[in-house]
Amino acid sequence: MRPQREKTVASISFHDNKNLSIDIEDVAGIDIGAPQKMAEDLWFVDIIIRSETGNVSLQLTSDDLEKLKTIDKSSGF
Repeated sequence: MRPQREKTVASISFHDNKNLSIDIEDVAGIDIGAPQKMAEDLWFVDIIIRSETGNVSLQLTSDDLEKLKTIDKSSGF
């Protein structure tokens, strides 16, 4: 029996300091956590993208809680 070849979970490209591309095949789901306070005037929210190969976790930060509250499952995920 041959060992199964490892597969890439995601390909992430930084085009400049304003653009980011993520290619993930076979997305099984996207989970978005509740915004949490990190420090004074600093909030974060976790986004987990689940695929058949593995998971990618992103952490978005903001100085304004209201900006993070607009990111939810109704945003097209």
